[in-house]
Amino acid sequence: MFKNITALVPSKKKVVFLYAFLSFFIIFTVFTLGLYLSLLNDLDNRTNVAKNALSDRMNAIFTELKQVVNDSSLSCEKADITRLRRATFYSPTFKEFGLFNSEFRVYCSNLGAINIKIYDSIASRITQSMGRKTVSLVNSNTLGESTFFAFYQRDDGLGVNGLAPPDKIAASVDQILLPDYFYELTLGKQILFSNSNDIDSRVLGNTEVSLADWSMTLAVFFPSSLYWRHLWSLLPFIIVCWVLLSFVFYVGHLVLVYYRRSLRHCIKRAIKNNTMEVHFQPIVSLTEGGFHEMEALIRWNSFRHGQVSPLVIVDMADRLGLIDHLTWMVIRKVGDFYREYPEQLRHIKISVNVDRHSLLKENFALTLSGILEAYPELKGRLGLEVTETSALNAAELPLMVSRFEHIKALGVGLSVDDFGTGYAGLDFLRRFPYDTLKLDQIFIASLKDDQFTRQILTSVTKLAKELNMELVAEGVEHEDQLNAVRELGVDRVQGYYFCRPLPKEQVIAWFEENASP
Repeated sequence: MFKNITALVPSKKKVVFLYAFLSFFIIFTVFTLGLYLSLLNDLDNRTNVAKNALSDRMNAIFTELKQVVNDSSLSCEKADITRLRRATFYSPTFKEFGLFNSEFRVYCSNLGAINIKIYDSIASRITQSMGRKTVSLVNSNTLGESTFFAFYQRDDGLGVNGLAPPDKIAASVDQILLPDYFYELTLGKQILFSNSNDIDSRVLGNTEVSLADWSMTLAVFFPSSLYWRHLWSLLPFIIVCWVLLSFVFYVGHLVLVYYRRSLRHCIKRAIKNNTMEVHFQPIVSLTEGGFHEMEALIRWNSFRHGQVSPLVIVDMADRLGLIDHLTWMVIRKVGDFYREYPEQLRHIKISVNVDRHSLLKENFALTLSGILEAYPELKGRLGLEVTETSALNAAELPLMVSRFEHIKALGVGLSVDDFGTGYAGLDFLRRFPYDTLKLDQIFIASLKDDQFTRQILTSVTKLAKELNMELVAEGVEHEDQLNAVRELGVDRVQGYYFCRPLPKEQVIAWFEENASP
């Protein structure tokens, strides 16, 4: 069976190539863009985790400083120096501790007694901070340039400062961000620690977070090398997905081609075998004593394709060159309907849709005349609803008028269907008026709320009456729409408010129940 399906497909190599290319484009786009967005999201998440870790580290630092100052006094005796050395030995961060007094003068450290004045700017930050604490980068004789300093002062004025290499502060960030992402940690306006110079590829993105309590900023960079490394690792999975999607596309293409060609074949066979059904929708007269009418509508429930839309049937028939065959089939079924129910349909007219380009063909009127001879029941009761698929040119317009005259001579009524949505022009209506003008349901649906639509339909109604044309309002589904068309002077209505299209037996029952008085 699969071989039979594939045999339907022309240029299979081109189709395979097309879907392979399309699949590759989709898979490559999804994976490359998805990976990029995923890594950006990972960058944000890990930056926030690093920020929290850094914040925890700073809190731990000041907890350690509090412990040191709580064990200290204003003296710098041997015991005091010993305590500071012990604290330095066990500290995970600091290489040196110093004690300072209320005048912000460092008087003691683990190296011995000293006398160093803390910078006024730092002292000011300590006194102004809520927790009487701050951090800074200051040159140190013991640790070199850009040494990290942390300061804390008790309420009584006794304070402690700790000195640490910048990489000790960054250690908590390293284990979260490295080796994937690079970062730059700044303190105020100075760089505390940075390995951004180690980036050996282009930066695809970066994110920045701030630790306001410590005047720190953490900027994290997303290098292109990380992206390409991950993309390369996904290559086998990309290839598998590419092959699978190409297969799905190709199989879907085969199924669609098989379905369309199968549907095309089934419609062609159904038209030629006259196996389609015709349903009938009443056109209700609102005039007392007036006779109802009907419109014949094609319906087809395919064994293979289920209920097929009438629009699909008409479109496919037109593509197959069978639109006239479809029209003749419907007209003959209307003739059979009259023969089957002669008494019930004695005063009922039935209209059939026909594409007006079919009317331009020379043999249309001749074929119609032959059918009327075979079905004399149709004479005087058959109407053609002319649908508009495209505008007529200057040469076609007089030819159409001639065709209409011939058809009218056969006793067949003419209606313009869906007026206002196609190409029917006022000049054409004046040159050869139809018997009936059918107002499209699009206008009826907006008639109540749209004043502009009401004005248009009022003008159309007036024109139709001047040209002695009858009016039918299509698509009436609600009582307010019915009242609105009554006010316009429309006396015939078609729509679900009264009845949907029904099979012949059911529509006969409807007419018997709703016979005009």
